[in-house]
Amino acid sequence: MNTDIPFTKRALEQLEKPLKRYKIYDIGHKSSVKGLFVEVLVSGKKTFRFRRKHLGRAVVVSLGNFPTITIENARKLALKHAATMSQGLNPNEEKRDKIQQAEIERALAMSMAQLFEIYVSEFELKIKTGERREKSLKDAQALWRKHLAPRVAKLLIEEITPVDANNLLKKILSQNSVAIRNKCLSLMKSMFSEQEKNPFAKIKKLADTKRERILNQLEVRNLLDALKYEPQIYQDVVMLLLLTGQRKSCVFTMEWKEIDHQRGIWLIPTSKMKVKKPHAVPLTVEVMDILKRRSQEAKQGEQYVFPAPRTQTGHITEKSGKGSFWWRITERAGLRSDEKGESVTIHDLRRTIASWSVMRGGNIQTTSKLLGHSDISITASTYAHLDVEQVRTELGITTAQLLGTDIQESKVDKLVKEIEQLSGEERSELLRILRINYRA
Repeated sequence: MNTDIPFTKRALEQLEKPLKRYKIYDIGHKSSVKGLFVEVLVSGKKTFRFRRKHLGRAVVVSLGNFPTITIENARKLALKHAATMSQGLNPNEEKRDKIQQAEIERALAMSMAQLFEIYVSEFELKIKTGERREKSLKDAQALWRKHLAPRVAKLLIEEITPVDANNLLKKILSQNSVAIRNKCLSLMKSMFSEQEKNPFAKIKKLADTKRERILNQLEVRNLLDALKYEPQIYQDVVMLLLLTGQRKSCVFTMEWKEIDHQRGIWLIPTSKMKVKKPHAVPLTVEVMDILKRRSQEAKQGEQYVFPAPRTQTGHITEKSGKGSFWWRITERAGLRSDEKGESVTIHDLRRTIASWSVMRGGNIQTTSKLLGHSDISITASTYAHLDVEQVRTELGITTAQLLGTDIQESKVDKLVKEIEQLSGEERSELLRILRINYRA
C-alpha cells in the first residue's frame, strides 16, 4: 500500500479498514505539510497527527479525527504546531499544562449542590435572627430536592449560561405548573444573588392564572356532613381552617400560648407569618367553643392545640396520600376529582370564607386584615371582583335618585323587596329568628 499520497477528501474516504493500523503521509499536494499524516486504526477511525523533531527528539501531536476535522484545518493546525516547535516549545507539554490547569480550576469550582448548601446555611442564620421563617426554608428544600437537584446538582455554577437557565425552566414548566416554575426561578435567583454572574437575573416570572375555587353553600354542607365521620381532632382542625381563614401552616401549629381566651383573640407570632409581623385574629363564638372544649381535654403542659405526638413536629400535618384526613373528607363529601386542579384543597377553605365575606357586602379592607395580607392590593387583586353587593346598593340608590323614585319608596317597601330576593330556606330562617326575638 502506498503510504504517501496527496490528501484529498475522496482519497481519505476510500482508505480501507485494516487488519493492522497503518500511516498515510500528506505528500504531493500543493498545500501538503511535511510531517502531517493520518493514522488508520483497525476500528476504521482515521486520526490526523503531526510529527516533527524537537530538541533532537521526535514529537507527535494529535490533531483530531477525520472527517470531524477537515484536511484544510488539519494542515493549518500542523503549521501552527511547527511554528510553536521552532520557538523551542513542545505543544504536547503545553496541552498537558492546560489540562492540568483546567482540572485544578474544576476542583476549586463550586457545584450547584455546594451552592445550595451555602444558601441553606445562610437561610438558617436568618431564621435565628427572625428575618426568615423555618417553613420557607423547608419549602425551598422540597423545591430543590424534587425539581432542581436531579437536573443541576452536579453541574458547576460556571457551566450554567443564561441559555441553560432558560432551558432548565422550560423543562420544569413542561412537567409542572406555572407556579412551580416561578418558585424555581425565585430560588435560583436567590442562590446566585451573591455570585459574580447570575444566569437567571434577566429571566422574568410568567403570569399565573390565580386559583379561584371557593365552596358554595351546598358544598360547605357536604363538607360539614363528611366531617362527622372523622376523629374529633380532624373535625376541629377543619372547622378552624374554615372559620378563621388562616393558612394551614398557622392552624396546624397553633399553640395554646397564642390564644387569649379572655378577649377571644389568636395572636399568631412573627415567626409564623409571611408578612414578618404578628397577626391578631378575632375568634368567633363557634371557634371559642371548640378551643374551650379542646383546652379542657388537653393533657397537662400540652403545647399544641392539635397535637400529634408520633410526628417529628409534634402537631398534625397534611399528607397528600389517600390515607390523609383531608383526602378522606373530600372524597366523602364529593369534593375530589380526577381532573387536575378540580379537587378542593385546604387553602380553598381560606379563600371561601374570604370570598363569602366580600360577597355578602363586607369591605376589602376588613377581609385583608382577616387574611393577614401585607398589602391591601394583594387582597384587592384576588377578591375585588366579588365585591358586588356594595356596588349593587350604590347603583340602586343612584338609580332611584335618577328616576325620582327614592323618596316614594319607604323602608318597609325596600325591606319587602330584599325579602323577596331570599330563598325559601332563608325566609324560613328569618321567620324563626323574628319569632324568637319578637314574641308578643
